[in-house]
Amino acid sequence: MLAFAWPWNDSSDRQTGLSRRLGASLCAGIGGRAGSAEHDGLHFAYRPLRPQAALSRSWRPARLPSGRLAAFHGYFDNAADLAEELGAPLADFALLYGLAVERWGDDAERRVIGEYCAIIADVEEKHVRLSRSPFRAPPLVYFQDDLLAAAASVPRALFAAGVERRLNEIHVADSALINFTDAEASWFEDIHRVPLGSVVDIRRGNERALRKPYDLFDLPDVRMNSDADYIARAGELLDEGIRACLKGSRRPGATLSGGLDSSQVAVRTLAQLAPGQKLPTFTFHPEPGFDGLCEPGKLGDERPMVEAFAAMHPGLEPHFTANEGYGHDHRWSDFFHLMGGAPSGLCNMYLFHGLFAGAVREGCDLLLLAEWGNYTFSDKGDWGFVEYLLKGRWRQLWLSIARQQNQHKPVWWRFVARSLLALLPSPLWRLVLRVAQPNRHLLADLMQPLSASYRAESGADKRLADSGLIIDRYQPWNRRHAMRLLFQNNDAETAEVYQAFEQMYDLPQRDPLAYRPFIEFCFGLPVEMFLRDGTMRWLAKQMAKGIMPEEQRTNLLHGRWDSDWLLRIRRRRRDYLAEIDRLEADERMAAMLDLPRMRAALHDLPDQTELDPQKYFGAELTVPRGLLTARFINWVEGRNQP
Repeated sequence: MLAFAWPWNDSSDRQTGLSRRLGASLCAGIGGRAGSAEHDGLHFAYRPLRPQAALSRSWRPARLPSGRLAAFHGYFDNAADLAEELGAPLADFALLYGLAVERWGDDAERRVIGEYCAIIADVEEKHVRLSRSPFRAPPLVYFQDDLLAAAASVPRALFAAGVERRLNEIHVADSALINFTDAEASWFEDIHRVPLGSVVDIRRGNERALRKPYDLFDLPDVRMNSDADYIARAGELLDEGIRACLKGSRRPGATLSGGLDSSQVAVRTLAQLAPGQKLPTFTFHPEPGFDGLCEPGKLGDERPMVEAFAAMHPGLEPHFTANEGYGHDHRWSDFFHLMGGAPSGLCNMYLFHGLFAGAVREGCDLLLLAEWGNYTFSDKGDWGFVEYLLKGRWRQLWLSIARQQNQHKPVWWRFVARSLLALLPSPLWRLVLRVAQPNRHLLADLMQPLSASYRAESGADKRLADSGLIIDRYQPWNRRHAMRLLFQNNDAETAEVYQAFEQMYDLPQRDPLAYRPFIEFCFGLPVEMFLRDGTMRWLAKQMAKGIMPEEQRTNLLHGRWDSDWLLRIRRRRRDYLAEIDRLEADERMAAMLDLPRMRAALHDLPDQTELDPQKYFGAELTVPRGLLTARFINWVEGRNQP
């Protein structure tokens, strides 16, 4: 993690030790040792994930030929190629990145492949350049006023530099509504995030400017001669991404589900290990006592499928976790400190504790994820229902409609729902929904915890409406539209969540499916690579031939995240109700949160797992989100926790 502070007008003794304070803040709560340095009145600190005392003592920002100072944090996947092109040493990523920026300017962000954030400071020009890589990157937040410019991987380092810690209640409300469309907003007043794929310039005089040198919506189409060519190239790039992620790792581990994505990452990773080396894999499954009930189209327990898959590949070493005893609020206070935030998705992330803890127990030095599969090679190709209609590809349209999973609905209904309603503007779409299903509520409304009055008075409803975000609606017309819908909510601060897990378990994580050349290739593919002859995820299923049981390869069920939610909520019901009682006595919380709805959801817990989202969202999602909101506010403001 990085930290940087530049007191514009103050080089006095009051700033002595500032770099060391920055370093101490990076280590606060997780231990370890950070390197720190002061140059020309600029203060830097850096804590690698697994710090070594000697390396930390010797760490310094890179001095560029121009005199600028550069600091870099993250991964540089094409370092060797750029080092050769620039005639620069390979070992120092900060120097290499800085040289790339000095030669190519913002075009460096298109040439550098990796997951990184970086800081370049120019003393003479009183200018700081902040950047984050596209798609996936470590977090970077910053502050500036007439007296100070500061940036860091975590907000706690900014507070160590003297920035005042004041809650940004606007972002608290937006997060509760799952609205992360303001990519620069943070959880604290006057602290901003550097968005993914962006460069921010800070200059003395409280000037700042943001630009996006990398335009993911301007990627070229990919057209090849045959299906075999597409499949082969996808495999080559995925292997390349795995090699990039494995660089420097001696004992990697991988998450593994019963789906198409993580299984292919696992098999391809195993092929790149030394002969005889095992690949530990980690899978979560429901707690004992789970009643096995799931919504139609969902799979509640993926362990049997994973076991069958692992039996085909003796080099895999499967490990399983039920995350027994964990609640949705497991270690929230630690997250508040490590992240400096509480995004609403944190309520669903408790499942990762067992995965990270298992990898640590097995001595892994890297945990491979497979989160980007649904965005890349195993996309369902939902835009095909409209694209085939608009382009008059009638056979493909018919097969897509006739063979889709909802066979209990008539074909005409499926055609209207998937191909025609998708073309309606949002207000008309909402009207049709209200007329067709008058008793149905949008799922996003059901899972959010705020009171109706607070949503209106705080402006949260207006900001959500102005953003155009509709969580319930994913009806793309073409690939570019699909990309805009996928990324309109940015990354929902998953970068901060994963960085917090890394700090908590002292274990790095990477996702080979987020390797940029692989993403760019997949984003340029034609629709028939994803939705063909009525088969969704066509490309991933073709790539999976021969490497998994046919039952898994052709499976139409989706893994049900948090399938045993009823067990976990019921176990904590008494505690949560008591917490709601205390919140009701707090005038501010009682006005902000819809506590009666949260209480009713806990009182009305079913005897068995409810399958209707209109009925179970309150207990599974609204209650944890409401408690998360309240606890984070109390944590920031130093109030007694309920």
